[in-house]
Amino acid sequence: MTGSDPFGGYRDASKRPWFGRKPYGYVYGPRTWQGWLVMAALLTFAIVVAGASQGRGGLLGLALAPLIVVPALIIWIQRR
Repeated sequence: MTGSDPFGGYRDASKRPWFGRKPYGYVYGPRTWQGWLVMAALLTFAIVVAGASQGRGGLLGLALAPLIVVPALIIWIQRR
């Protein structure tokens, strides 16, 4: 795999994955401004829904599910 760094990123910024593996552990995190934008949008969504839920567990679950599903889906699509 030419042009790649040891953590799964690419030297060409236009083809760089939005999320990548951290240098230690099993954690993925944002690597580009697009990844940070996705995380900020998800955090804003979670705060708004959690505030609107007023302690109801079902809506709180709705707020937390996209925080895991959306980045995992982006990582899965980019790894194909």
